[in-house]
Amino acid sequence: MNILLDPTYQQMLFDGLAMTLFISVVVIVVSNILALPLAIYMQRPKGAFHRVIIGYSFFARAAPVLALLFALYYGLPRLGIYLEPVPSALIGLIFASTAYNLEFLRSGFESIPPGQLDAAKALGLRPFATYWKVMIPQAYRLAAPSLFSNAIQMVKGSSLASLVAIDELTAASTVIISETYKAIEVLLVVSVFYLVIAAAIIALQYIYETRQSARRR
Repeated sequence: MNILLDPTYQQMLFDGLAMTLFISVVVIVVSNILALPLAIYMQRPKGAFHRVIIGYSFFARAAPVLALLFALYYGLPRLGIYLEPVPSALIGLIFASTAYNLEFLRSGFESIPPGQLDAAKALGLRPFATYWKVMIPQAYRLAAPSLFSNAIQMVKGSSLASLVAIDELTAASTVIISETYKAIEVLLVVSVFYLVIAAAIIALQYIYETRQSARRR
């Protein structure tokens, strides 16, 4: 029997794909939104929360994502805090992804020549306008390869959500394999799904970088 022709397994795979896309999109968007103000704050000469942010970045990047998910889903109930599987996965993945994006953007800001900021001040731009029109676009352009690569990593990392009782793509494939014993066929299909998602992100990166190059000419 061809599992690809079985409506039940097709539905399981597409439901799993939808959950994978949902988790990935939320994590990528929210982690980028949260990372930007943190990266901007780190540009201040002396900030009261510098050490806090540095400590968070170190911990979030050093701790295994799987350990974070287990702590949220299995550990918090010991403290009387109960989270559903999806919020647990989203919080853990966003917590980790934000730290990486923070470092990528911070590096992008620090790679901008100091003369850019001086020129903006000389033109009379206020701090908000300086960052919005001058600093942030350049920081994203410089950090784009790393940010898009992290987005792909988060798509693949979403497979860890299957270990906290979420029926995403990897979990669906595990169930199908256990019922059909056709591991190669199922894994090939799942790999194609992940490949298409990654290809879409790479295509977006190419479009973004092409447009940025055209604007600089």
